[in-house]
Amino acid sequence: MPRLIWKAILAVVICSWTQMAMAEPRAAGDRTRVAILCSPYRSYREAASALQEALEQGGCECVLIELPKAGDEPARKEALKRLAEAKPVVIATSGANATSIVLEAVPNTPVVFFMVHNALDAAFMANGNPNRARVAGVAADVSPKDWIDWIVRLDPYGKRIGVLRSPRTRRTVEALEQAARHRGVILSVVDVEENGFLKAIDALNNKDPSSILMTLDPKVYNAATVEHLLVWGIREKKPVWAFSASIVKAGAFAGLYPQAKAVGRQAAELVQKVIEGTAPNKLGVQYPRQVTKAVNDRTAEMIGVTLSSKATDERTVRFGAKP
Repeated sequence: MPRLIWKAILAVVICSWTQMAMAEPRAAGDRTRVAILCSPYRSYREAASALQEALEQGGCECVLIELPKAGDEPARKEALKRLAEAKPVVIATSGANATSIVLEAVPNTPVVFFMVHNALDAAFMANGNPNRARVAGVAADVSPKDWIDWIVRLDPYGKRIGVLRSPRTRRTVEALEQAARHRGVILSVVDVEENGFLKAIDALNNKDPSSILMTLDPKVYNAATVEHLLVWGIREKKPVWAFSASIVKAGAFAGLYPQAKAVGRQAAELVQKVIEGTAPNKLGVQYPRQVTKAVNDRTAEMIGVTLSSKATDERTVRFGAKP
């Protein structure tokens, strides 16, 4: 009887080895498929290209699909049809709109987003959202800690930072408040009502902020309000902290902002982790590890702030410097 049992075990083992040997050639050519749904904007395309390159170098097969601009419904349906037909194991999405569309149109498949502004305030990241468990990603925001650390470094005597907020950035500002408390700084927050930017600035002035930190909030900032805030900074001789190179170049004192390609490469790391079995909700929202620091030397001179060599380094982008 034992001999029969051992023969049976040996037969199973040989059969298993045979199946594995037969399967190996197929597995060698088998590539994990990832779909990338990219919105038609330059920074999104740059991030998507870097993400695709990183994934393909890691052995994945990528299907890049461009999401058309709003209003082209037939093209949108065609893009989503291609997405479903690709049958990816993970979908990577650029921006909040593409992410929301995919979560609604493609059930069950894990989604990794990138280049999402104010990611903490995205509806799909809210506790209780039915899709929360299958989504993770890299924000387009600088982390609250990095922002406050940078502000304290350049303006060590400024202890009250003003922030204008709308409902679209409520959780984002709460995270900034928490980071500020850890550094002994107060965040003075004023809510901007509809068409009430000037009133909000007046209310903020009453709080006597040492500087104002901008968030990428389209309900608060547009070309006119940005210009008004930059003029405010020069007139009041107080720093304005911006979220883009263009605003620092236009006259903001300093800013932090991520590079799209670096965000894409970081998102590729999350995609790989999901492929390897990590649940997306264990990854959550990540902030860009690589951010660019920028200062405007001309503005610093105009508001009377001295930029020490300890506060900046050779990698800091400088605008407004004298020739």
